Amino acid sequence: MGRKEFIQDVKTLKEHFRGLSSKSAALVKDFDFQDPELSFKFTYKTGKSFTVQIFVNDSSLQSYPSSFSAFICVDNANDDDSNNAAKCLSNVCIDKKSVSEVVATIVPKLCEHFKISLPKELTMNSLSKFARSAGGSSAPKPTPSTVQTPIMMLNRDLAELKHFKYHAELLCADQIGFKVAVSTPVTRLGLSSEACDAWNLDPDRFLVCIMQFSPNYIDLQSVIADAFQKKAYLIKEGGYKAIKESLKKQFPIQFTVLTSTLPRGMPSQSHHKDDTLESDHFVLSWTLTRLLSDKFFDMLCDRMWFGCGWSGVEWADLKRNKELVHDFLNNGELISEQIDECLAKDEEQHGVLAYLEGEEIERATASKNQNFLLLVLRFLRRRILLSTKYCLTCHFPHMESVSSIRPFVCGTALCQHQALVGLGNLFEAVLVNSPVVVDLLISLCYVAISSHNLSPFPSRAIGVTTVTKYEIQNSLVVDWDNNQGTVGTPIDAGYAVYGWKGFDDQVLVNDNLEVYHPETGQPFTVNRCSHTSTVRVIEVTSTYLVTDFPIIVPISAVSNRHVYLPFRVYRRSEKNFLNADGQPNYTLLQSVIDKLPQVNEMVKYAKKKTLKQELDKLDTLGFPLLSWIISSNRTHLRLLESDEEKVQFNETTSAYGNWKQFIMIMSSPEKEETFQIEKEKLRKERRGQTLGELYAFHGSPLHNWHSIIRTSLNWKKVVHGRAFGDGVYHSLQAATSASYAGASYHRYETGVWKNSMLVVQKCMALCEIVNRPTQFRSTNPHLVVQDENWITTRYLFVECLRDPSDPNNENDDDDWTPNYQPNPVVPLYNMAPSFATSLSNSLSNVLINRRRDNTYITLDTQYYPMWFNNQPLQIPKRDFSITNNEIPKGSSVGVGQFIYKPDAQDMIKGSLDSSYQSNGFDENEEKHDDSLEIDDGDGFDLSLLPLPAESSKAATQRICRELRTIIHRQDDPSNDFGFIVNTEQLQSVYQWVVQLKDFDPSLPLAQDMARNKVKTIDLEVRFAPDYPFVPPYIRVIRPRLLRFMDGGGGHVTAGGSICMDLLTLGNALERGWSSVYTMEAVLLQVKMALSSLDPKPARLDRHWNNEYTPGEAIDSFIRVANNHNWTIPPQWSTLFGR
Repeated sequence: MGRKEFIQDVKTLKEHFRGLSSKSAALVKDFDFQDPELSFKFTYKTGKSFTVQIFVNDSSLQSYPSSFSAFICVDNANDDDSNNAAKCLSNVCIDKKSVSEVVATIVPKLCEHFKISLPKELTMNSLSKFARSAGGSSAPKPTPSTVQTPIMMLNRDLAELKHFKYHAELLCADQIGFKVAVSTPVTRLGLSSEACDAWNLDPDRFLVCIMQFSPNYIDLQSVIADAFQKKAYLIKEGGYKAIKESLKKQFPIQFTVLTSTLPRGMPSQSHHKDDTLESDHFVLSWTLTRLLSDKFFDMLCDRMWFGCGWSGVEWADLKRNKELVHDFLNNGELISEQIDECLAKDEEQHGVLAYLEGEEIERATASKNQNFLLLVLRFLRRRILLSTKYCLTCHFPHMESVSSIRPFVCGTALCQHQALVGLGNLFEAVLVNSPVVVDLLISLCYVAISSHNLSPFPSRAIGVTTVTKYEIQNSLVVDWDNNQGTVGTPIDAGYAVYGWKGFDDQVLVNDNLEVYHPETGQPFTVNRCSHTSTVRVIEVTSTYLVTDFPIIVPISAVSNRHVYLPFRVYRRSEKNFLNADGQPNYTLLQSVIDKLPQVNEMVKYAKKKTLKQELDKLDTLGFPLLSWIISSNRTHLRLLESDEEKVQFNETTSAYGNWKQFIMIMSSPEKEETFQIEKEKLRKERRGQTLGELYAFHGSPLHNWHSIIRTSLNWKKVVHGRAFGDGVYHSLQAATSASYAGASYHRYETGVWKNSMLVVQKCMALCEIVNRPTQFRSTNPHLVVQDENWITTRYLFVECLRDPSDPNNENDDDDWTPNYQPNPVVPLYNMAPSFATSLSNSLSNVLINRRRDNTYITLDTQYYPMWFNNQPLQIPKRDFSITNNEIPKGSSVGVGQFIYKPDAQDMIKGSLDSSYQSNGFDENEEKHDDSLEIDDGDGFDLSLLPLPAESSKAATQRICRELRTIIHRQDDPSNDFGFIVNTEQLQSVYQWVVQLKDFDPSLPLAQDMARNKVKTIDLEVRFAPDYPFVPPYIRVIRPRLLRFMDGGGGHVTAGGSICMDLLTLGNALERGWSSVYTMEAVLLQVKMALSSLDPKPARLDRHWNNEYTPGEAIDSFIRVANNHNWTIPPQWSTLFGR
């Protein structure tokens, strides 16, 4: 194939153009080829035409048409119409096409642009007989039914996800590529409500991952696995990393992770429109998106090539990219020791993954590494559950042994800076949703600053960068070369700049220098082709400066060559909270935090999206400090407001005084798992006979709590001495713990945030401890627990002088006297075993009531926690586990093996049609432009259901609005939906007759219709009185289509009804109908389903002229819907069954 064949095709097409009808010849004429230009005239209006010029790349004709390339121009481009036509054709791809395909691509595009009917002689179907395939044969291209294409693999993978109870959908597809959305309910993660709350995860939403593929779907086995074997030359050049980079260029995939109220998005019509997926402030969205984009493909390759699991490939990533062992699984040799390291990591167990690993069939399927979408979803679920183990920014495991329920950032300055950028305004969601918690966090930070005890403190990355302009009282020398001047003479180090006088104390290294015109103030640019007007100062001496570039001064810009030019510098400075020695600048911190307004005011700013602007007015460091205080918190805190959730102090009263109660969870999933394992061991040792749970108080001065909620309880630092040994000290008496948090250790006058809605005085935690008192360091007078894994915080008690629920609390600045003052001298209570026999009457009553009431925890009577005045505690039963104790809803536990059976009824809606080719999607789409006249078919009456007898005002209004919109648009010849609502058959707005037309001529259905002279597919659309809250009912009237069991497709049941989840109320996994769907979109979706070739194309039945009956239609609809567990609106069989 080559130039000779190209010339022959041009001659053949010229002959065809000579024989065009008068209508077609008036539209396109003068087709010719004058090397290197193909051209023809296009007439878009009487007396108005332009020439389309196709300039052929001569070298591309050597392998015509497989390597053919050209570009399109339009002459007379000064004319507006011609200019618009040129823009219309600017994105048209004509590469690798024959001459006839080039013309058949351009002409319909121009007809569409100028709203002209396209003659059938110029359609792709008519010109295709002149097409020449890449192989030199005019034989038709193989159909997807005989060739395995990536779209078939995509449909299989989508179906497999559905089998394992995920939701999956193709959102949109075009020449650019396609988007796939896969999702699962948040509840399927198996997280407890408190864990979801800590991570801003709404259990009622869906975790969604959107993937944009461009242009093809990826076949893991044939692409990644084969690359490992075939690309040895790349290994020699750059190791296995070179193969990965090559594959990523071949299959560019864009990821987006978010949560949504919907399990899927509505199909987009374009890549340039936003998908209608409503996202929320999920704290991990940004980091998971980056993780998938930056590392998932590399890890997937390692997983497939070396047989490792996710833990193993994460270890390999750590070794290569953090520990800088670049040859780790990367040097072209399979080093068994390195693989063994990875496999050893895979053996590590994580209890939080129990439900994920418990989906055994799904896990075994994923281990085959065949379904890309399934691997992405399981990887996402795994990383969310293990998120507290990894840095949010660099994604490497945390090296520090800090237990945290909230995902956090490692200590490197770069990661902390990037996290603030990545988190964006997410911390504002915490501010809006939990203002009391934020008030507490600021108050604790304030006290720590006041006492110079801030740990941890903001790194240098937390701050602002400012640029200050300085007008320098000096001027610079201009060097002239002919008519061009420069500020800066070349030297070895850069460009020397001399001034009218010296530069002592005027300019600093790294300043940006700008030279400007002395009269206009207009800056000179670095060169003629640049808009940059500043150069960087890289060295300063007393007599000259050295810059990285010179600045050009045209002769025309100055009055004479002896002029000195003024200049200014821009100086960048980093402003943060640290001194030069790296320690906190407490004076600055105190000044900034003092300026923060009341939390309620900041909530108003956040809702208006003006928080940063308002805080910047007070101090530019206010916003960074506030964001750090909130985002650095590693403890889940939630204010308890209902009495049912609160710890009770006796059986008759719930008077809490000035003390507010918060849920307080510090433990990471791993630590909580360890704690529960220890408790289970204890139960087994006692053979099920429990003495009750052990709860005790921990008090600490207020200035320590900023640190405690970020680093958890530990005994690394000696604060009050250790008279009873090393360990974390607890007391069974609230009064004792309160004394350690009280006035003898901290005076509120020195550290109370003036704008607090709480005015915090004391904090003490109520902790659960593994009940092994014989192994404590001490039990009398305090409980001293050395093993930190035996301690976990459950509640935080905060004594406040203000009530945040009181609207007048901001006016009582002078009324800070607590309602209750505990005795500052607290006696030490003897915790001997005889304590159980000397219980007060109130405790005895509590224990008696406890046996009757199962809503409270059974506590150990020997070590019983007491509130002030010896009031025994009653602690409500609550599941503090990070994960649920039951198999999460939607889990695939118990689901069997997936067996793929292509079924038109089961196809995922939105699937691409069979015009997909091995090199991408078919670009030869055409838009037919027949007139909008109604076709009466063969002239016999349509067999319709009886007119509806029931209606409603809401349904009538909505249907009329939909009908008016469609009729208005179909009256415009420029709008071609491919269907018409037959207004002549319209006897009720509740009953439409719709005719589908203009199917792609290459479709088997269209060919059957042409052979039998069938012009349209006629549908009956019926609406129920409760529309739009239930879907419309749609059935085919005529012609009769081939049944699925006989080889047909198109989502048409054996009785003629259209059955897909869109037209039902869905099921637990598929949403089904939504009241926001428009009828225009629904009818387009129906036509798309009839046009689909996967898994089988729709065809006419040999008895095509026998109409469907209403009875068989509704019966088939109900049968198919039941097979898919789709819910059918009630009374449909009565309404639509004749």
